[in-house]
Amino acid sequence: MGWGRMPIRGVVNEYNDEVKKIDEQILTLIQERKAITGKKRFSPESELLEEWSTRFEMDTSQIVQYIHSLNEAVPRRKYWEEPGLLLGVLPIVKRTVLEDCEYTLTHAMQYETLSIVTVEIKYLKETVEQVYLKPALTLEILSEAAYEIQQHGGHGGGAHTQMQFLVSPPLPADLDTVQFALIPGGDQMFGPAMTEIILDKQIDFE
Repeated sequence: MGWGRMPIRGVVNEYNDEVKKIDEQILTLIQERKAITGKKRFSPESELLEEWSTRFEMDTSQIVQYIHSLNEAVPRRKYWEEPGLLLGVLPIVKRTVLEDCEYTLTHAMQYETLSIVTVEIKYLKETVEQVYLKPALTLEILSEAAYEIQQHGGHGGGAHTQMQFLVSPPLPADLDTVQFALIPGGDQMFGPAMTEIILDKQIDFE
């Protein structure tokens, strides 16, 4: 079957049987991967990413984005859902240093239905050049309980940045049996489109 050049919304579509065959193979492999991994995240080690980068002539960040998109097996929590009442602040204070960057899990805001975990990242190396940190990371929690995790946002600039993650169900008060990690992923390329809401009115707190 020849697909020809079919216009879609004024754009010429050059889809054909050769590309269709490749796409069907990709979709089949995605389904096979999901059947194996279930709802768990599977991410390759950095050494393997470097090997693939050379082999397939792709940036490691691009490979990470593709792999991370395959790990999105759990439906995302809608960002507008109410977390319930704020119950308190859970100190975490776990720190590690890797390749000139300091990573600190500072705390979690504890709500009725979820936790909001904050990560601070700081570039430690002194340099006269301008530095801008762009983390492509997502939070991983190892525990007997299964957690749904979604990037919530962040801010910063230059040599310091902050990331926040929604964690559901809420973290327990005792973290002795809970392990945290940051793994490759979290790029917003595959995230949902957001509507910009401009807040420009004076707010008075009484």
